[in-house]
Amino acid sequence: MATIKLKVSDKILDKVIWLLGQFSPNDLQIIEGDTEYGANKTYLQEELARYETGEAGSISLEDLDKLLEDQIRKHNMR
Repeated sequence: MATIKLKVSDKILDKVIWLLGQFSPNDLQIIEGDTEYGANKTYLQEELARYETGEAGSISLEDLDKLLEDQIRKHNMR
């Protein structure tokens, strides 16, 4: 079964949903959209802008592993 994504204006949405509802569930299923898409897109754009301006950075997996190991050691000593 293939999956497609449609962008439908609000003024015809009810008609499109009605039309799709005429098909058998074995042939067509309506999958709800990603309600978090807009928020995720905004968040990621903001984070990319922070990275590009140098406000945020990144570290390698090796450096992250070392940082986490140091923190674990520090808290185990207490």
